[in-house]
Amino acid sequence: KATSALSKLFVYGALKYGQPSNSILANTGNGYANFWCRATTTQKLPLVIATRYNIPFLLNKPGVGYYVTGEIYEVDDRMLNSLDNLEDCQDIYTREKQDMNIGVGEGTVPCWVYLLQKYPEKLLSLPYLSGYENSSTHPYIMRHRRTHKHPAQDDLSYTAQN
Repeated sequence: KATSALSKLFVYGALKYGQPSNSILANTGNGYANFWCRATTTQKLPLVIATRYNIPFLLNKPGVGYYVTGEIYEVDDRMLNSLDNLEDCQDIYTREKQDMNIGVGEGTVPCWVYLLQKYPEKLLSLPYLSGYENSSTHPYIMRHRRTHKHPAQDDLSYTAQN
């Protein structure tokens, strides 16, 4: 059914199964996505929950934090484009290929992953996570419930006022 070659995508936050945004991957109107396996980053990276909307961010700071657990999906180009729009590719995240560990003795597989390239240093002082689960302590706010008066980018700016 897929109209293009499939790519592997590593998700670590709200897109994971059972998490608030997984319905985006499940919606065939966004393209094709199929769960492939659980996986872990091959390098330590800081996974933090930030902004007033409790968004999980994987910071591009190799060697800091933990090996992060997530899921790999096979997706088509249409789904990648849908997710690029959702993840504000260019404005907030960048999508790049990184090897993910798929299990002891199983090796690694290259996957697309959304990383936060530019971020204020203060994000590095937040608690690092090895895996994300939405919680009542830091409830994830879905995009359609966020106010346009306060886009998530405002909380990530270097000059943001608290």
